[in-house]
Amino acid sequence: MMPALPAGYELMTTSPLPVAINYPAALALRQMALAHEDYPKYLLAPEVSALLHYIPDLYRQTLIATLWNTGARINEALDLPLYFHTPFIT
Repeated sequence: MMPALPAGYELMTTSPLPVAINYPAALALRQMALAHEDYPKYLLAPEVSALLHYIPDLYRQTLIATLWNTGARINEALDLPLYFHTPFIT
């Protein structure tokens, strides 16, 4: 049974993932991460890549990528200035 997606989202199954993912290695890393109960739970890089691939909205995809790549909290990421809306003119 397919999990329900929020309104406005479609599961994009026709396009392949942008990078090749070594699933056995990713599963081995996941098992190693789960074996240590004192470490925080987090997503692995292949999981984040797959997650980003299925986010249809470019704004949300950029937000999630910024959170992942910078380690920023959500309020910190939302407070970043959006300089790309004003072109640089000399």
